[in-house]
Amino acid sequence: MNKYSIDDFSKITGLNKILIRTWENRYNFVKPHRTSTNIRYYDDNMIVKALRYSMLVNIGFKISTLNKLSAEQIDDLIDTQLKNKNNKFSLYISQILESSISFNQLLFHNTYERCIKDIGIIKCYQHVLLPVLNRIGVLWINDKISAPQEHFLSELIKTKIYKEIEKNGYKKLPKENWLLFLPKNELHDIGILFAYLILKMNGYNVIYLGQNLPHELLLSLKNKNKIDNILFSIVANVSKLNTKEITNFLENHFPDSKIHAIINTNLSSEEAFQKTNTITSIDEFINLITK
Repeated sequence: MNKYSIDDFSKITGLNKILIRTWENRYNFVKPHRTSTNIRYYDDNMIVKALRYSMLVNIGFKISTLNKLSAEQIDDLIDTQLKNKNNKFSLYISQILESSISFNQLLFHNTYERCIKDIGIIKCYQHVLLPVLNRIGVLWINDKISAPQEHFLSELIKTKIYKEIEKNGYKKLPKENWLLFLPKNELHDIGILFAYLILKMNGYNVIYLGQNLPHELLLSLKNKNKIDNILFSIVANVSKLNTKEITNFLENHFPDSKIHAIINTNLSSEEAFQKTNTITSIDEFINLITK
């Protein structure tokens, strides 16, 4: 069983700490456990309960009303709200988070499929999956959630993205060729996999070489394939230290290719990226390939 402090509890559920304490005292909402030294902590079941209640409170329901309902009635209420057109992003986010905390693959699958059908793959990734990943620290390392929960969710998301890529087929397309990879020490590949999907959806050819790739290995492609564009992603702190080496290598060995990097906004002014087209959002990338 995972143990969460009230600070962790607040960050994961989106409830502020004062509200959590108020709900505990006034409505007996959750009763935190205590360690042998009397330190309060919460468990996974409490996180899941808070996620379900908070999503409904955020769209106007009162905690005093919700607290009188059974778990089945809460399920029905959430299902009803998902049929409405408003406030869907927060409901989907909470359900995906719940699926990760409780290792519930069926909940993830049903929520994902419903989200895709409702708002499409681009908006689902942009407004649901990405906020979830950011919150639990899959893209930015965060030890507040256990590693198995992070891996469980990220692998499910990658499976879905690969499935979407498969739908677009692998025949030669009329547009430019893109080479995609993650540099050495980079393991978080969901962002670049989604870029792969967007490129395929827009008629581009993609060579994807995966994660943790020493850039010297790219030389084997130099004279065998026409590479119009190169795209890599920088997330890990250790990679940030080597960005100048990576960009210099690409500029020297692939002078005819346009070089693009997916980075955090706070890195966009770094000297290493001055000759590189930096991408900090999905909209930027879509505008780049559709203009």
